[in-house]
Amino acid sequence: MSLRLRSAVEHVETPAVGVAPPQHTELVERLLARVPEEPDAPAPDLVALVYAVADPQGHKTTASHLNHRTGGAAHGFALTDQGVGGPFIALRVARAYARTGRGTAPLVAVVESGGTAGASAASGVLLRLDGSDGRDGRREVDGADGADGAGGRRGPDGPDGPEGRGGLALADTVAVPVDRLAQAWAELVPEKGRLLLVLGPGTDPGAAPAERTDVRTAPADSSCTAVWRLLAQEAESWRGRYATVALCAVDTATGTGHLAVLRDLDDESEPPAGSTEEEEARHG
Repeated sequence: MSLRLRSAVEHVETPAVGVAPPQHTELVERLLARVPEEPDAPAPDLVALVYAVADPQGHKTTASHLNHRTGGAAHGFALTDQGVGGPFIALRVARAYARTGRGTAPLVAVVESGGTAGASAASGVLLRLDGSDGRDGRREVDGADGADGAGGRRGPDGPDGPEGRGGLALADTVAVPVDRLAQAWAELVPEKGRLLLVLGPGTDPGAAPAERTDVRTAPADSSCTAVWRLLAQEAESWRGRYATVALCAVDTATGTGHLAVLRDLDDESEPPAGSTEEEEARHG
């Protein structure tokens, strides 16, 4: 089971001196205002709000607010106290939930108030994903393989799934000790095509593989949202250019590197080791 990235949007602002940073609910509203209109898009069935530091001034249950604003029919939760690893854990939960068959349209919001440790800017990223069968971008459905009589899989947007598009899909999320990151990155270099490493602040680019690998460093004014901001800005331009995109953030307090691996569903080369159902089951 893969989750295709349907859209990713960001919002960033640097609070003026003496002005309180936006509350989490305000960041969520600004993110929702940027989501592209897709009348046929399914309503979220899982909503996750991720933040590393509690809202400095808000008292609202923002996860419930986000659920209400996006249809109100989803299971929702908030994830905190996980540092830069929070978004990676939320995506792992989303993949596990999708594999149960109870829902394949998760929505993940990552918000960060300005002025907190490692974050001079207030920022947020909203990720909309949907279920696919992993190689052709088609939406999985219940029933006998989703057959529609035309040899395809039936989805809410037609025989070929959401708008018939491929794009980037979340293939895996893993946590590894920092001293094993270089090995983990090397194992992601595809047999054909190139690997893009998107590194959070403080992550050493010098350990990147020397072959068929490009490196991008996320903005230093963010912490929890850093790599996800780059994903929101450039995901569409990465499509077709990279067979594999790996987002990596390091939690220095625990010495843990967090990795989210995305595959290009339009890429026709064989996926490298680590993208099989066996690997999915091993990593969860």
